[in-house]
Amino acid sequence: MVMTAIVKLSTRSAAREYERATWDPAAMQIRKLLAITKGNRSTYYGKRYGFGSVRTMSDYQRQAPVVTYEDLRHYIERMAAGEKNILTAEPPLMFARTSGTTGQPKYIPITATCRRIERHHFARTWVYHVLAVHREIYSMKVVSLVSPAVEGYTVGGIPYGSVSGSLYQSMPAIVRRYYAVPYEAFEIEDYQAKYYAVARMTLEQNVALICTANPSSILVMCQKADEFSEDIIRDIRDGTLNRRMQIRPAIRTCLEKRLKPNKTVADFLENARRRRHGVLKPADYWPGMRLIGCWKGGTVGHYIKKFPPWFDPDGNRNIAVRDWGYLSSEARCSIPVSDEGSAGILAVATNFYEFVPAEQVAAQPDNPAAWTFLTAEQLHDGCEYYVILTTTGGLYRYHINDVVRVEGYHNRTPLIAFVRKGEGMTNITGEKLSVDQIIEAFGAAADNTGAVLTHFKAEADLDESRYIMRVEFRDNLPEDRARMFLQCVDERLKRVNIEYKAKRNSLRLAPPVLHVMRRGWYEQTQMELVASGARAFQSKAQLLSPQKLHSIDIEPQLDRVIEI
Repeated sequence: MVMTAIVKLSTRSAAREYERATWDPAAMQIRKLLAITKGNRSTYYGKRYGFGSVRTMSDYQRQAPVVTYEDLRHYIERMAAGEKNILTAEPPLMFARTSGTTGQPKYIPITATCRRIERHHFARTWVYHVLAVHREIYSMKVVSLVSPAVEGYTVGGIPYGSVSGSLYQSMPAIVRRYYAVPYEAFEIEDYQAKYYAVARMTLEQNVALICTANPSSILVMCQKADEFSEDIIRDIRDGTLNRRMQIRPAIRTCLEKRLKPNKTVADFLENARRRRHGVLKPADYWPGMRLIGCWKGGTVGHYIKKFPPWFDPDGNRNIAVRDWGYLSSEARCSIPVSDEGSAGILAVATNFYEFVPAEQVAAQPDNPAAWTFLTAEQLHDGCEYYVILTTTGGLYRYHINDVVRVEGYHNRTPLIAFVRKGEGMTNITGEKLSVDQIIEAFGAAADNTGAVLTHFKAEADLDESRYIMRVEFRDNLPEDRARMFLQCVDERLKRVNIEYKAKRNSLRLAPPVLHVMRRGWYEQTQMELVASGARAFQSKAQLLSPQKLHSIDIEPQLDRVIEI
């Protein structure tokens, strides 16, 4: 009861503060902008762009340029080397490392203010609104999948890693009591061993909430728990952790100290597995599950449709899914307060935002002087915009290349949903195909043919002026159904993209071809991403590529080719 009261009190305070800001977003935004520029007016960047003389938004827009990460890279490299007062007056506590567009990683400065905002405004506010609806979570455990807090150090000795892992580590002890997984499990390097350890630690606990950014991570964990169910049940019965898994001794010792033989749960899981003819599902080992928290929209939203066979295989307990919010390594920008949809309240008290109509950027992508910069109160419901960020972490008028859509309002503040990355488009012959159109087409084809997709990807074949549709089906599809699937994809793309239809009808765009991939292709793709430096629980497989893979790379995983 005491723990519950403390959690309620701390989350309520953050949520009320967040709520007040939504009544007057314009005033809140100008206060935020002036606080950021005033606080950093004596930095190298602040002096260069006259932050000390900024009194209005117009002053700021006139004096500070729109930038990308590459424009800021040399400043951040100086910060990483240990120089002070470059972008921020506050020294960075760490850098969030993420992939960059040039092949070199991006290092996003995280200051004490960033971390405080992350924990106070976002984590606590999201939790408050969740607990207001799903009160049972108070009495059960939470599985949160994160990446390592520290993955290395810069030349200046400053740690870099993941914000999610850093927050997981730094939460108050009273919050950490709800964790089903000790942080050390997320420092396991081996892809398979990490998932195994998480499943081993959590299957014997009463879990009500599982949360992570990418829904595909949740699906992989379910698949791994089933794949290794015999070993996991044996480990639970014996109080052990599989010795075949590649886990560093120090981490193994830390995890094993928490384990005890549990014959009761092992018998329960064995019986559940037997009832499902050798399959073990979270519907059985987490009967108290109330909510899944993860991204629901954008390029990963289609994974949500794959949750029911795992969490509701009998069709009698619909598990709610709440969006994790529009967030990235650069900034946290929204908080969803409902289980419906993927939109969240724009975080007007956290960052300063400018928005550019998506059609303007599409028309003149390299000419910011031609763009119209709008603020939160000027946005229109149903319209799509590119986001320009100013943060407490030293990103000023930062073009993050994200497209968001306004989906209503909370009080006077827009509800925004992530739509796609700006570069999530291909253009062989003027069709301008977007990744959300690909997601819709594959989803419609799956519904129309009854096919279950493990993974899919579209690649532009410039040489043949066509698209290659690569798909890993869960079950083997006869050739006629596979061809029907391809035809459905093609027809849906014609419906949702008039330029695609015009180019196909005029034969400027050849019919697409279907590459049916061997089972395990998606897992192999994810493992390669992790091996290249992406995080196991946050790596996002590319769904639309402007160029096809080399034949020598794809042939070992290719099962057959289907043409219309």
